[in-house]
Amino acid sequence: MEKKCRPSEMNNMNQLKMLGIGLAKISGINTNGKYEILYSKGIGNSLIQDIFELYKNEILNKERGNSIIPLDEFTLYINYFQHKEDILVLIYMDEKNQTINYPQLYMFTKKVSNHFRLNRSLHEIVEIFENDVKIPQTEGIDAVLILSSSGCLYYSKINEKNSTIANSELHISGFISALYSFSREIINQDSGGNLKEINFGNQLFYIITQDNIIFVYLVKKLDPLIQRYMYVLADEFINEYQAYLMNFNGDVTPFNEFEKIINKYLKI
Repeated sequence: MEKKCRPSEMNNMNQLKMLGIGLAKISGINTNGKYEILYSKGIGNSLIQDIFELYKNEILNKERGNSIIPLDEFTLYINYFQHKEDILVLIYMDEKNQTINYPQLYMFTKKVSNHFRLNRSLHEIVEIFENDVKIPQTEGIDAVLILSSSGCLYYSKINEKNSTIANSELHISGFISALYSFSREIINQDSGGNLKEINFGNQLFYIITQDNIIFVYLVKKLDPLIQRYMYVLADEFINEYQAYLMNFNGDVTPFNEFEKIINKYLKI
């Protein structure tokens, strides 16, 4: 008997599998251009900013085209086209030695372009990225703690199997905040997001400080994907809650929604 795929299985087979993807808009193309990130998954904002700075002149001059950018750990493919008074830029990230499926890439770009041409809402366009693009998840992180520099625990997600960490979560967060309270110089140095490694008992933590927020990751073994995801999650948290943090009143309930973003990248 012939086996038929369920719709969900067929959708998974047709998904565009990438390390990351981003969508940006360049407005004011006649006045040196100003970019805005509309969507990103698996690509940090700092990398998108670097791409814009390096390729801004080419994009503004040509208004439609594509480029391949080989980097140390992966390859970027950018595709850009004009829409009304703006230029839209699609950024694809794939493994360095991976053979890219250009027909699939072309069809996805065309689908996004058509949605803009039909004046679909940004919400509908974001749904395409969420449903049609799959990025890898990693099991290499056992815990994520996000704190203020004064020690307020904004968010935590801990592998339940790691009972040692689960039972001492508040103790660990107090340890981390105390460390930075006694070492303001470290926070100043790390305001740009430098990675620090700390041994705490038999556990290995990696810490990123960004905008006076401390991101703590309990890592099994560091690899390029995990390291990139640590920075991406820091970017996404700040982008998601920047306005709320400016007027933070002590209520950490809104940060619970960050679980959805965590689950895109990590299996904890």
